[in-house]
Amino acid sequence: MLASDSNEQKRQGGFSILVNAGRGVAELMAQCRKCGAITMYGLELAWRLQAVTCQECGTSMRLTEQEVNALRDGVIDARVRLDALTRTAGAD
Repeated sequence: MLASDSNEQKRQGGFSILVNAGRGVAELMAQCRKCGAITMYGLELAWRLQAVTCQECGTSMRLTEQEVNALRDGVIDARVRLDALTRTAGAD
């Protein structure tokens, strides 16, 4: 692995989507790969900034189109699972 590849991986964070069902708002959760802290940003704000900064150690984590596409795919999969749960609950 090239050194630049390793450095690039360190700049990438682990991203998740958190949906507040009561407000219908999606927030971006970013887990810092350097210190492991969790930072929350509004999804739209994080996209405009194209980066999220860890509130604990200051590490910048880039939010790329590839990351957003992966999040979108994960949300679609979660929706399918939620639909299956509600169908099952309705059958009882």
